[in-house]
Amino acid sequence: MLSRHRQLFASAVFLTDGLLIAGSWLASYWLRFYGLGLAVPLGIPPFSLYLWFGAVLTPVALLVLRTFRLYRSARTAPLSQEIYTLIQGVAVITALAGLASYFARGEISRLALAIFAVLAAAALCGSRIALRAVLRAVRRRGRNLRRVLIAGTGESARRLVATMRRHPDYGFALAGLVAADPAEVGDELDGVPVLGTVADLRRLVETTGADIVYLAFARADFAAEEEALARLDDSTAAVRLVPDLSHAFMLNASVEDFDGTPVVLVTESPGQGWNAVAKRSLDLAFSALALLLLWPLMLAVALWVRLDSRGPVLYAQERVGLNGRRFRMHKFRTMRADAEATGAGWTRPGDPRRTRAGVVLRRLSLDELPQFWNVLRGHMSLVGPRPERPNYVEQFRGAIPRYMLRHHMKSGITGWAQVNGLRGDTPLDRRIEYDLFYIRNWSLVFDLKILAMTLLRVFRDAAAH
Repeated sequence: MLSRHRQLFASAVFLTDGLLIAGSWLASYWLRFYGLGLAVPLGIPPFSLYLWFGAVLTPVALLVLRTFRLYRSARTAPLSQEIYTLIQGVAVITALAGLASYFARGEISRLALAIFAVLAAAALCGSRIALRAVLRAVRRRGRNLRRVLIAGTGESARRLVATMRRHPDYGFALAGLVAADPAEVGDELDGVPVLGTVADLRRLVETTGADIVYLAFARADFAAEEEALARLDDSTAAVRLVPDLSHAFMLNASVEDFDGTPVVLVTESPGQGWNAVAKRSLDLAFSALALLLLWPLMLAVALWVRLDSRGPVLYAQERVGLNGRRFRMHKFRTMRADAEATGAGWTRPGDPRRTRAGVVLRRLSLDELPQFWNVLRGHMSLVGPRPERPNYVEQFRGAIPRYMLRHHMKSGITGWAQVNGLRGDTPLDRRIEYDLFYIRNWSLVFDLKILAMTLLRVFRDAAAH
């Protein structure tokens, strides 16, 4: 019965999307040629042309949206992900429509296509937002629920119970738990009763009316997991496997399909695919603009450094960046030419190795300006964990847990740790904590926030010396 209801619901959403797409297409014709009062130098095309084009476009658009898997059950999928997928789908649909118009000798107005893209994206996204709101309200009232059994009594099972209680809008009703150990039957886990063992799974699915069974066993209970899978191989309930990663540090964890084999990505950089394109575009635009606008200042600083003390204007130092690759990072020289004759070391407050110009340049972070060239070349990013020297990296990776995870992101001129006052000779464990927080929560908006905070801190950073 529930499966039939889900099919009817998916069909209703599918048909509604078709109506919204068709309506957006017809509305784009009216707005382009009548509603917005825009000039029509080539005359108004016949409505029949757009009507026939829309009759072809609508089913093609639905097929495109279906390939994005938008009509599957998505109770636990975030709304932002669905909205993003819809916008991607509309972009593909519009591109296909533009291609068809090109082969039809440009008979479809490009402005009409642009209007359609905006209207379709707004209509489809708006309908999903409204639908989510209605379903959330219905589920909070105890309707449209799916009964769930959780097989397992360890930390993974505990997290599942907490998540389902924290999100009643997901519409899950916990029927109970299934244990690997018979001694646990009759106990409770956070108020949820343990109804039986793995041997009772088939019976428990039938007696509780469970729609979904989550297998959330500890890794030590792999035998119980295998038995559970065997007992549920002909069950009417949907089976979902939750791997036990309680002892693994996860960084942007996800699951990918490796030619039919599910693979759990435990640690993964967020700078992949479109994210990488977006971040690199921001880097290129800002670094090119900075070099274009700041070259007079950089020239003045270079002359000051050259006249202030003997030695080269620029100081190049090997650093470790993305994926452990080494590169040469450039800065204006702020130390005496023989500053590291006795070995490398952190700069200290009142460090006697600094030049007179270096004191001011470090205080205002002007010594970092040449790193815009590193960003332009792709060695660094505007925002990211600060790169360290290879000898420090080898030292820190053996002493600080998860230190190398910061190299899953391209190194930056500034970073979340730096704008929070953690730069230079400051506690490394705290800097790593801030770097990993940045990698987990990366977004372009977060990068822009850090850049803004960097500009505000330039003249009042007590940690710069």
